Amino acid sequence: MKYLKVVSLVLVALLVASCAAQLPQKDIDAANAIMSEAEAAKADVYAPTEYQAAVDAKAAMEAELAAQNAKQSGKDYKQLTELVKAYSQAATAAKNAATANAEAAKNDVATLLTDVQNAFNTVKAEAQAAAGDAKKAKKAKLDLNAINAQIANEEQAIAAASSANDSGDYATAKTSLTTLKDEIATLQSSLEAAGFTAPAAAATDAAAQPATTNQ
Repeated sequence: MKYLKVVSLVLVALLVASCAAQLPQKDIDAANAIMSEAEAAKADVYAPTEYQAAVDAKAAMEAELAAQNAKQSGKDYKQLTELVKAYSQAATAAKNAATANAEAAKNDVATLLTDVQNAFNTVKAEAQAAAGDAKKAKKAKLDLNAINAQIANEEQAIAAASSANDSGDYATAKTSLTTLKDEIATLQSSLEAAGFTAPAAAATDAAAQPATTNQ
């Protein structure tokens, strides 16, 4: 009889233990791993909305975890489990969006590099034409020194954007190239309005020929 009582007590203890709240540590670790992957994919850059949602979900999870850990007894991880699940889903969404958006940015940069380089070659040839006819340029109120300085800066900026692209920093490259495209278009309009145009062959070879100033 005494033996049966002991066995009963052991069984009750095991039942209580099995029903006790269990910290979903493996799920937390898995969600954190996904978040690390999202950060490695630069989700803060390529998917800022999704990334912020994941950050918020993580904060909610950590707040609930802290609240439960502060309890001496009566811990309940049901709400935490749901928050971990939401955090995991948000981190996954951030990672996937970042990966997709980075690939799209990569493709955009490839197109921009070609467009900007072609436009730059054209405007450089037009600037050389202006430098070859300083009287006409002066009459059109063109500042050849400023134009040549701008072209030199744009050439360096294109090289920097190309390096950023090569290193996988598509966001920086895209931002820089988009700005350059607008700047070059504005300069080209000014030169062409003054009557300076570049033959196709000259535009193709312009990058290899330094502009000169006769002003």
